[in-house]
Amino acid sequence: MEIGYDVSEFFKLEEQEKKEVVLDILKQGIDKVVKLNNWESRPFDDAYNCVKEASYKNEYVWKKPKSSPNRTYKAEVFINHGLYLCEIYLIVRDKNGQEIVKELVSSTKPDERIFSYYLGELNWLSNYEVALFNRPKSKYVSVHLKEVFFN
Repeated sequence: MEIGYDVSEFFKLEEQEKKEVVLDILKQGIDKVVKLNNWESRPFDDAYNCVKEASYKNEYVWKKPKSSPNRTYKAEVFINHGLYLCEIYLIVRDKNGQEIVKELVSSTKPDERIFSYYLGELNWLSNYEVALFNRPKSKYVSVHLKEVFFN
């Protein structure tokens, strides 16, 4: 669905305004598709409102966090998906949910075809070392907690 918009005006906006414009243009297109197909609009309206309530932030934990073998720690992959950048972090938390370490895995274009390469498999290699393998499982980023505690 095409929605007309003056792109040159877009680049003059502040980042927050850009997010608002993008969402509104998407909503206009969705509203047209909903009307053409005679669909129920409520789920789309709810999603639109959720984005606004979240202050246009697109941050989430990828998959479920994984516990260490001794159940002392949990590791998660946190994604911050912005307009121009997608940051992927490997985070380890203790039993109380306190963040122990936050390691940047990648900072790349916010294109799922690009950043999904880094999202293969999250595995604990021991009670104190966790690794995030990329999609082809040829490389990984690891966090060794003993290095964090004793450095």
